[in-house]
Amino acid sequence: MNTSEEQIEIISKVINSTKENLKPLSVNFIFWGFLIVGMSLIHYIFPQFIQSTEYSSLLFWTVLPIIVMILTFFYNIKVQKKTGYETYLGRAIKIIWGVFNLSWMLIIIISILKDVNPVTDILFLLSTSLLITGLIIKFKPIIFGGLLLMLFTVYINYNPSINFLLVNIIGISLGMLVPGITLYKSKVDE
Repeated sequence: MNTSEEQIEIISKVINSTKENLKPLSVNFIFWGFLIVGMSLIHYIFPQFIQSTEYSSLLFWTVLPIIVMILTFFYNIKVQKKTGYETYLGRAIKIIWGVFNLSWMLIIIISILKDVNPVTDILFLLSTSLLITGLIIKFKPIIFGGLLLMLFTVYINYNPSINFLLVNIIGISLGMLVPGITLYKSKVDE
């Protein structure tokens, strides 16, 4: 029979193990946060370059993310193989972000066909995916990041004249980058 001290130690080890298993998720948040913020900054600083043709902006915002999405997919497979197992938590997170990726691509296709700006839809989708992820892993910075990004989305809908690139920079920094860094540094000492 386990004593209460042994049970507390087992619970602590499980928590530490869970946080360590979330390191790849934090790396994804940090990487994508830097990528989107960087792309937004480049587009904001060099609009004449990014918008040089009718389709150059579309190509900039779809081709690079699709390439990076594929690289991220292989990175996550490599991490999972290295771990040697998949937890229910990891599987749930993988499903959420797989559905996000599929939905992102559909939003892009629909926005091209309808000739509308997809930013608000994508930010809303991202905010809900972040919020769901944060609630599942019980990590407050990601929950707050998702809620904050959702507020940015609401603000954009009521103030469509705002520069979407600046919203991207601020929203993604506070919604993904900061929570990702916080998650990465959150390992509890064993």
